[in-house]
Amino acid sequence: MQKRAISKEAEVKHLRDSLLDLEEKTSQLDISESRRKELWEGVSRFTSGALERIRRGEVAVYNDSSAEDGNNNSECRGIRSSPIQEEPSDLDRILDLYGAHVECSGLRAAHGGFMSYVPSNGVFPAALGDFLADTFCTYAGKTSESPGGVALNNMLLEWTADVFGYPKGFQGNLTSGGSAATIIAMATARDSRKGLRARDFHRVVVYVSELTHHCTKKALHTIGLGEAVVRDIQVDSRWKMDVRALEATVANDRQNGLIPFAVVATVGTTDVGSADPVDAIADVAERHGLWLHVDAAYGGFFALCEEARALFRGVERSDSIIVDPHKGLNLPYGSGVVLVRDGRKLHLSNTAHKQGSYLTNPLHPGSDDTELSPCDLSFELSTHFRGPRMWFPLKLFGVQTFRLMLKEKLRLAAYFYRIIKDMAGFEVLQAPELSVVAFRYTDVPRGMDVNDFNKRLLEEVVRDGRVYISSTTLKETFYLRICVLGFRTHVENIELCLEVLQKSLLKLKDGLEP
Repeated sequence: MQKRAISKEAEVKHLRDSLLDLEEKTSQLDISESRRKELWEGVSRFTSGALERIRRGEVAVYNDSSAEDGNNNSECRGIRSSPIQEEPSDLDRILDLYGAHVECSGLRAAHGGFMSYVPSNGVFPAALGDFLADTFCTYAGKTSESPGGVALNNMLLEWTADVFGYPKGFQGNLTSGGSAATIIAMATARDSRKGLRARDFHRVVVYVSELTHHCTKKALHTIGLGEAVVRDIQVDSRWKMDVRALEATVANDRQNGLIPFAVVATVGTTDVGSADPVDAIADVAERHGLWLHVDAAYGGFFALCEEARALFRGVERSDSIIVDPHKGLNLPYGSGVVLVRDGRKLHLSNTAHKQGSYLTNPLHPGSDDTELSPCDLSFELSTHFRGPRMWFPLKLFGVQTFRLMLKEKLRLAAYFYRIIKDMAGFEVLQAPELSVVAFRYTDVPRGMDVNDFNKRLLEEVVRDGRVYISSTTLKETFYLRICVLGFRTHVENIELCLEVLQKSLLKLKDGLEP
């Protein structure tokens, strides 16, 4: 027995010694203050230098380095030239790799010449908000774990709801973007429809316009409504959903034994920046018992501007709305908001299951939290603490700064429109409602297809490198488009874009001459 006791004692000592050895070897993860300062200063120097080069216009908006970064190039394999290894790398080597193969490769979204898709330049203080959240590894998914973090998130949701005139009783969530926000909204609509069962899903009808963002159809597939009927309601001459066509289609579907379910109105379509008549669509939704969802992912924060407020009439009547702070507030990508007017529906949609017993807080075993937990208002449990990246810039700059920034973007789009519509050979789709302008060149060489010419013109503009614009196709007609939204985009960038268009046009025409 004594020998056995000694053996156990030796075993415990050996185990403890091995733990002390491991502690010593892994202590570098809990880095010292001096090392933290060294890393911080190194990364700060790197980012400051890169941002200054962008601010001064010394670098291209887009660098087509795909040939250098691909797997097929044996001499230079880009970021893969330094694979993940057992041994550590030094900071300079890490930053060199990032600078050479990530920051300067492809699209520089932080550039003032980025006027493509729906841009964001990423306000720097948002990164400091993320730094706070990440440094302390705050988990704000449950109120009992971080009451202050949940309160911060909820205060941001309350502010956003107030922007759109949502009444008390709403609930919402900070999401990774518009796609995740749409999934949450559509799942809540599905779960809120009394008597709706899976066997009925093939008869469910969702009404969208020709310009509704594709994330709606993707969300329907994700939540099990992939068999639902999706009606593309025609748009009018201003590219807004035709309300009379919507009314007639809903009535016809009901007569034919289908289940009219939801309608999606957009304030700020990606293609042309148009705003659907939400108030009139809300009337149709109320008459037919449809869930009204508003996609304001791009256009939403223009509601802060007095000159755009009329476009949001009726939004306060919607059942759900999404908006992306990484668009209108220029936060880093991965910032979305979903709001549901009747918050109980959002809560019930995400708590219809039995939670694991492992989620119980020993000091708060019951449901006595003063605020609902975000994990009970979303499909996410483990999630980044997204609040500080939005809270920090709003507190630091104040709302007025963002309002003026958005006002500038509205006027920059108007400025571009007024000039290009008078430029010889150019045709503009319509005057901008928000900050998107779609246009094309029509005075093409004889025998050449207009669509093909404009595609080649776009290639020339992007190849120039000083600005980056994109395109859309509407009723089989190819258009170039700019979307002005980045905070670094100012009048000189618009004038440069016009200059690059003219230069690219001349270059393209010269190259086509026999």
